[in-house]
Formats: sequence, structure tokens, C-alpha cells
Amino acid sequence: MTVLSGRFVNQAAAFYALRAEAEKIGVALLPKETDVIREARDVRLAHYFRPAIAARIVDALGEDDTVLVLFPSRLTAFPAFPPEDSALRLLGRFAGVLDEGA
Repeated sequence: MTVLSGRFVNQAAAFYALRAEAEKIGVALLPKETDVIREARDVRLAHYFRPAIAARIVDALGEDDTVLVLFPSRLTAFPAFPPEDSALRLLGRFAGVLDEGA
């Protein structure tokens, strides 16, 4: 899964920024293709990642207050996403589990 971060006033603003960046490269982003996390990061990240990976993600946040987990989709196929001038910062691509039945 691709993990991004940034500083946003709320989850809606983070999703809007992500959607706007996706539209710039011609990709329509669906809400079900991402999880925007502002609170309870450790708990929410544990839904997707092993504890060591979740800890690495939290450590990498720095001053950012929002984590965006992108599930495999057309958008995650773009290696240069997000662009350098984006409000979003790439934290990395991590092995995780997506439980689609939940």
C-alpha cells in the first residue's frame, strides 16, 4: 500500500487534496480506494500493517498530522505520485493487508 502524509484541517480537506492531485494526472479517485487518518493513528494503521511498519509510518510523519493510506488502484500505479509541488508527501510503499470483507 502507498502511504502519504500532509497537514490538513480535517479529513475532508486531505481527501480533496488527494483527489485534486489524482485528477491532474487523469485518475478518478474513489473514496473506497483510500483511508484518511487524523486520529488514533496507531490503532487505525494496525488494521493494515504489522506493528513495526505502523511505527515506521508514525515516526516518518514529522510535523504532518494526517496519514493517507492508498489501496492498490490506478493511482498507486503512478511511480511519480504525488508530484514534488504537492501538499502530499510520499512516506513509502509498504506491505499490508486489505480486508475487503470488513
